[in-house]
Amino acid sequence: MKNSIIYIAGSDGSGKTTYLKEVEDGIIKKGIKTRHIWLRSPKITSKPLMAYCRLVGLTKRETIDGIKYSTHKFSNSVFVSWLFPKLQLIDFKIKWNLEKRRIKANEVVLFDRFSLDTLADLMVDTHKMDLHKTYIGKSFIKMLPERIKIIILKVDENIIRDRKKDTVHDENLALKVKVYEILGRDLNLKVINNNREYSLVKNDINNFLDE
Repeated sequence: MKNSIIYIAGSDGSGKTTYLKEVEDGIIKKGIKTRHIWLRSPKITSKPLMAYCRLVGLTKRETIDGIKYSTHKFSNSVFVSWLFPKLQLIDFKIKWNLEKRRIKANEVVLFDRFSLDTLADLMVDTHKMDLHKTYIGKSFIKMLPERIKIIILKVDENIIRDRKKDTVHDENLALKVKVYEILGRDLNLKVINNNREYSLVKNDINNFLDE
């Protein structure tokens, strides 16, 4: 188990954080150290562009029922749809290069959010459903470490809205679910159906990780 890398991905509200915590607790009980990494859509070189998007209305922020929502309409600008993914790739590489220096040889690394989630965000924000087939998308995919076990949790949009309050008014939720389905299919990743009972999903995850 030592030196293993586990990554559970999926749309917001798919349950990845909950199940990753279950996996982590099981590893810790075996006396093995873990490192939990949350790395998603960092803003460094892309900060000025984000400010521009807010200024011209390509980023919309609103509060509904006490919950803050932020929606990017980058697909409305050819320039932003071209530039933002490139800057995000640079930003992600910077953050990942800093983070991976902290990883120790005897740790199991657990990714809560990582390169596929940032790639998925870009696909949603730009509406480019083939971004993962481009140089930018392939660069995000290449950052996945060796020996990694990846699981994508699949959950129906309506179930997510019922389970997670802060997704109720997310206008992009259906597209987010679709994007992870595309990534799971095209990258031949393990997809586990999380529309079922907790125990069944947990068993499927553990069986896959034990293979």
